[in-house]
Amino acid sequence: MRTPPRRGIGGGLGGRGTAPRGERPGNRPARSPRAGSGGRQRPEGEPSLDHKMGRDMPTAVGVGLGLAALFVILNVLGSAWMVVILVCVFMAIGATEFFTKTTERGYHPVTAVGIAAITLGPLAAYNLGETGVVLTLTFAFVASALVFIASPGLQSGPLPNMAMTNLGVMYLGLLGSFGGLVLAGGGKYGDVGTDTMFLLVVGVVAADVGALFVGQAVGRTPLRGWISPGKTVEGFIGGLLASIIAVSLFSAKNGTWNGKGNVLLFGLGVGLLAPIGDLTESMFKRNLDIKDFGTVIKGHGGVLDRFDGFLFALPFAYYALIVLQPWTR
Repeated sequence: MRTPPRRGIGGGLGGRGTAPRGERPGNRPARSPRAGSGGRQRPEGEPSLDHKMGRDMPTAVGVGLGLAALFVILNVLGSAWMVVILVCVFMAIGATEFFTKTTERGYHPVTAVGIAAITLGPLAAYNLGETGVVLTLTFAFVASALVFIASPGLQSGPLPNMAMTNLGVMYLGLLGSFGGLVLAGGGKYGDVGTDTMFLLVVGVVAADVGALFVGQAVGRTPLRGWISPGKTVEGFIGGLLASIIAVSLFSAKNGTWNGKGNVLLFGLGVGLLAPIGDLTESMFKRNLDIKDFGTVIKGHGGVLDRFDGFLFALPFAYYALIVLQPWTR
């Protein structure tokens, strides 16, 4: 029986778009079989490239405190608008990191469309609400489709590359847009939006530092060894407790989240979702066979490596506002 033609990452079946055996599109050397979507995965327990035990505690604490201080300064000097702009800047850097690395690994996403949608997502959400989120996602999907429709043929790899473009938009653009939705609460209910974003920053940073501290001190049981052996169940529990405690302490200075039940639920939700965001990003890095998405922070990777936990906690913060309406308590 004849072996069917292989599919290259950048092309379709056969023809000019099929990468020769042992090569990736563009005549670059083929990556290890462990990295691509079709290759084998590392056996459980094998050392991970994104092992985070190498992170030092002072840097982790310093980065977290610096982020919280930056947020407080912007909130005091300006308004929710300034925080939205800050979120857009972070999203732009994270999007650039994501599409740069996926391109290096052999994909050909529509980078300009992806970065534009991801960067403008929080701004659209802040001004137009959930409608802005839908418009941003629709723009990215249709625009990327048009780019490949206008391409010479299947050698452009429309399916995998359009999929990679919109994966980035969904991962960063959709989740990041919830930052705009959270902050929009400030325009309707006083400082609800900025109060909530501040507690979110506190909870995520506390979960990250708490997990790192407890994991290094007593961590023994791998949380998901095939993704990142450096993450442990003990560290996860430590981070969860740290998030609850930190959110509870800082809510005392918060004019919005002042009900004990609401505060505990908020800290619990952030503490649970932040490490899921961390694991998701680590899973992407493992599949791409890269150590970090960026190098902005020495020993901590790039913006995307640092803000992975925030992305998954943002939707929870938004829907917690809608359901709990803590300002009414």
